[in-house]
Amino acid sequence: MSRDQQDMFSDPVSRARELKVRGRFDEAHKLLQAAIAENPADSKARASLADLFYRRGEYRRAMGLAGGILRDDPDDPRALVVMGNVLRKRKKPGEALEYFRLALAIAETDYLWLRVAACRLDLKQPNEALAALARADEFRPDTREGLSLRARAARLLGNARMEEEILRRAAGKAPRDHDAFAAFVIPLLADLAPRKAALESEKMRTKEGQEMNPGLLLFEAHSLYKGRDPASALKRVDLLLSVDPPAEILSAAEELRESLARIMRPADGVYK
Repeated sequence: MSRDQQDMFSDPVSRARELKVRGRFDEAHKLLQAAIAENPADSKARASLADLFYRRGEYRRAMGLAGGILRDDPDDPRALVVMGNVLRKRKKPGEALEYFRLALAIAETDYLWLRVAACRLDLKQPNEALAALARADEFRPDTREGLSLRARAARLLGNARMEEEILRRAAGKAPRDHDAFAAFVIPLLADLAPRKAALESEKMRTKEGQEMNPGLLLFEAHSLYKGRDPASALKRVDLLLSVDPPAEILSAAEELRESLARIMRPADGVYK
């Protein structure tokens, strides 16, 4: 391990960041609390704890801690981001946007431009969102979140051709591994109407190597179930079960099959 790597993992804020990414919030909380107890003025640790509260849905605590940091230093970018994230979650995109813009004035990142784009979409401003996404692409083009936001903008504009092109681009950018491919493309499909989501997922599976992707087949089955097409949902489940899916997907597929069996009449495949 290099010295830089050793320094990173000996830094409690960096270690907490890794734990948060893995969803190990309780461990990150203890680590950050210990760091703050040792140095109450550590704004990085305090901001990281505020972010942890945000991730756990403890929005009041997140805003209280981030607000305290900003009283000491109005230009702390980490606290500005936490405030923006919490306000957006509280359905106040206009106020959130102002915090993200303040953070951008300190340092531009693709993350911040994506947050600006998301706020613009919440405000029903798709053209402004696309402009922000263009700036994000200058740092890292065609990220999963960026493509998902572009698809939302296309839908707000009523531009079906643009949306179709974005979905095809996403399929081309997604990793080849089945799990990673599904994780990349499903968030782009989740906002669609259920039957359309299933249709677009089926198109995604035409990409070489993804024809029997278990994650996409399960997504399609659930989408068709939500779209009140149980017969088609059952066909997807049966197709999925024929490929010996991973244990977690197998369990979900069997549970869905039981639900379908309860609501369908075997003779005609319609709702009871």
